[in-house]
Amino acid sequence: MFRFAVLFAAMLLMTGLTAQAENLIVKKLKYWNACQGCDLAGADLSGVDLKGANLHGANLSRANLSGANLSNADLFGANLSKADLTGADLTGAVYLKFTNIGAAKLCKTKTPWGVDNSGCKKK
Repeated sequence: MFRFAVLFAAMLLMTGLTAQAENLIVKKLKYWNACQGCDLAGADLSGVDLKGANLHGANLSRANLSGANLSNADLFGANLSKADLTGADLTGAVYLKFTNIGAAKLCKTKTPWGVDNSGCKKK
């Protein structure tokens, strides 16, 4: 029983530290408007103003970006697999050279124009 209690306490501590680390990364992104190469997988960034943010090479897989302002953001090389971009402002994402969503990985990604599977590996 003692071993179970120690194991359970260790799991809670590790989960808490992981959550704190994720919160620090999100705070860094919001403050600096940049998080190049960051691991933001599964982060809740819904409604966040990321206009012009540098997310070059960031892992945004499974992130909730619904309603976020990503206009003129640098998403070159970002992993947006299974991310939710529903209602996100992607103004300039296709036409302005400053926003490079075209080179981002899109697979099962919910976009304002529907689900985009253009970056899925073909079997």
